[in-house]
Amino acid sequence: MTQQTTIQSPWVSERLACDQPDWLRQAREAAYTQFAEMSVPKLEKTDLRRRNFDLGAPPKSAGTPSAKVQALLEDLAGAAFVFVRDGVPVRTHVPDELTAQGVVVMDLAAAVAARPDVVQKHLGSVVQPQESKWAALNAAAWTAGAFVFVPRGVSAACPVVFVHESSSASTGCAIRSLVVAEADTALSYTEIWLVDGSPAEQTVHTEVLEVAAGAAAHLWLGIANEARRGPTYFRTKRARLENDAQVEWVSSDVGDGFSVALLESELVGTGSKSTLQGIGVGRGRQHLDFTASMLHRGRYTESDIRLHGALRERANSVYRSSTHIFRNAVAAGSEQHDRMLMLDPAARADAIPMLLIDENDVQRCGHAASVGRIDEGQLYYLQSRGIPYAEARRMIVWGYLEPTVEVFPEGAVREWVRRQIDEELVE
Repeated sequence: MTQQTTIQSPWVSERLACDQPDWLRQAREAAYTQFAEMSVPKLEKTDLRRRNFDLGAPPKSAGTPSAKVQALLEDLAGAAFVFVRDGVPVRTHVPDELTAQGVVVMDLAAAVAARPDVVQKHLGSVVQPQESKWAALNAAAWTAGAFVFVPRGVSAACPVVFVHESSSASTGCAIRSLVVAEADTALSYTEIWLVDGSPAEQTVHTEVLEVAAGAAAHLWLGIANEARRGPTYFRTKRARLENDAQVEWVSSDVGDGFSVALLESELVGTGSKSTLQGIGVGRGRQHLDFTASMLHRGRYTESDIRLHGALRERANSVYRSSTHIFRNAVAAGSEQHDRMLMLDPAARADAIPMLLIDENDVQRCGHAASVGRIDEGQLYYLQSRGIPYAEARRMIVWGYLEPTVEVFPEGAVREWVRRQIDEELVE
């Protein structure tokens, strides 16, 4: 069953009224038409019929950043970063050595005028509006986001971080980021999403990241998400890989919110490779619908997916690992490993591995999935050594999650992820 919606969004109207090139205005108009005509889908195990898609009134100002985000930005002083609050650009910092390399880091809205050659070519080419209702809304209404361009043959001298903070005053947001890495490049890029205060009920946050990885490019991509009760979070992150490109994803989701997320690599080039490691820590009445996807279109492509979840209280998560090997993707190979840990009797996780194979000549393709509870023997062993029950349980969970956390870049980003997870595990 589907439900029709015809929202007249003031957010979209304001975007269409802004000064922007004709090609972008036309793209926004077409995307909004698609959004209005598309039905709200009903996902397996996730009912969206009662979720709101109205972005509400556009923000007038960014307001004052929280103390925690100010501390985070101070810790990121050695990196390049773009900071956006409630969909409004606040601050961009680019070290001189990155500028000297020709690497461009700025807000995406500013890049429309500053680098129209790159933006017009790639915007909407990796994540297209017709693929989902929330992608169409994002294409019509986005206000800000990160833009990163790495010219041919350059290894970025320092990491790039995009930080978005959503406040309790937010009526929703549409954030879009674009990363373009030309041939023979290297880049470390991380997105950190955090919430300040208690978000308003029935708002919508739609987020899109498009990554174009050129031939032999090597990209490390990190996502650290925080979702709080009230809004609906729609997240679509996708990388497209050319010949011999490599993309390594690592993702962390924490909170008690309602999220629908897709993290995907499209391996179109011969010899391209991608890995995805993800962790989710949920509590309260959290609902996380997370899909980790690999699309094998090129020959001799390889991918691996590893997901770990730890759920408390009444958290309910759906983890989908999907590998699609298309016809003529000769000698493709992929493995999936999903392991979910239930910390309380009412917590629930569904691990759903999916293999779609349209090619006979496959190098390897397999999956493993498990959902279970903490080994009581391990708890007894630690308690017999004088460790309290709550601390013993935290130690076991951290031993389970730590290998993935260690994949995040050493320094401010990793410590931020570690603190986020630690706060979720406090009982």
